[in-house]
Amino acid sequence: VPAARLAIEGNGDFKAGDHCQFCKVKATCRERASYNMDLARYEFTNPDLLDDADISEILSRVDSLVSWASDVKEYALTQALAGKHYEGFKVVEGRSTRKYSDEEKVIEVVEHAGFDPYEKKLKGITAMTSELGRKKFNELLGDLIYKPQGKPVLVEDTDKRPVFNTAVTDFIDKGE
Repeated sequence: VPAARLAIEGNGDFKAGDHCQFCKVKATCRERASYNMDLARYEFTNPDLLDDADISEILSRVDSLVSWASDVKEYALTQALAGKHYEGFKVVEGRSTRKYSDEEKVIEVVEHAGFDPYEKKLKGITAMTSELGRKKFNELLGDLIYKPQGKPVLVEDTDKRPVFNTAVTDFIDKGE
């Protein structure tokens, strides 16, 4: 493809879009930054002041904006770890959770103290299906499985999933 060849050579026109996620300079590309910073014209005022058209435009680009911001943060962290200093920022140790240094010793000490160090937990559906086999799983547990309704997500109209049914949508006149 001629456009791809130009891009590989570092020539051609830059055009920001969903394809940017595959680019090796996605975090530092001026065109992608300009495309995403264009949303700043809304000055991020109180959302009540934006009209529906503004909200739609922002929604159509927000995923790209979040992705770009994440790419920039990741790039900046990599650079900072290599010694680069960004004014007003520093690298610190992130939060972590405590862990046992020797699990076998923990088991031994806790059991010796008269306590049970183990937690009895029901296997998940995937593990249980694997152990029983799909046919036996369905035979024994099919009536005990349900799939809860998913959390509502705002997506573009082109998404293939059906519209989420809420109490509000029950009362909207659909022209029927």
